[in-house]
Amino acid sequence: MLERGPGPSPAAERQEWQQALVTLGCQLAAVGPRQHEDWLVDAAAVLQFRTRDPRGWLLDAHTRWPERTRHSPYYPFDRLEPHHLDQHLELLTHETAVELTALHWAATPYGGFEPPGASDPERRRRLESGARTLLARFGPDAEYATNAEDLSGGTEAHWYRDGFSLSCFAGVDAQRDGLISDFGILAVSDTEVGAFWNFLID
Repeated sequence: MLERGPGPSPAAERQEWQQALVTLGCQLAAVGPRQHEDWLVDAAAVLQFRTRDPRGWLLDAHTRWPERTRHSPYYPFDRLEPHHLDQHLELLTHETAVELTALHWAATPYGGFEPPGASDPERRRRLESGARTLLARFGPDAEYATNAEDLSGGTEAHWYRDGFSLSCFAGVDAQRDGLISDFGILAVSDTEVGAFWNFLID
């Protein structure tokens, strides 16, 4: 009989990953298979909610929005096509992706952005640990992208004030409902594409 090697069991790994979503306060998460060399094609499918999590880790609640109807099937997004994503995404290093993913906690309704755990080092540690857990699923060679712009200065102190802007993906219906801004991360491996998004409400 084969013995399991060191490391968490699949069930424990799944539970840890799901807890990371909760810790980060991620309002919308979706994962789908990567099936094309150009991963923007698969990212568009994920953001259009045309895929399912290949591992079955993602709870339906993370992709189910009551406002999604046949008139607005991709709510809270418009129908995002690969060419649109190509023009409005910025590639990230792994460490910057961790920093931005940890920032998700601040992108809560009616809130603004500030460094994760700025006044609470322990909370910062938890958020960064959650971000690393979330992104570890996509492996050491993953690629990352975001709709945040002007990140050439990195994520040093006050980067979010000095040069942080967003190319928002929220659709017309969502904007009409008060979702005035959105902020997300794409994580891409050889086999999977994940989208993790939050929204600010007017």
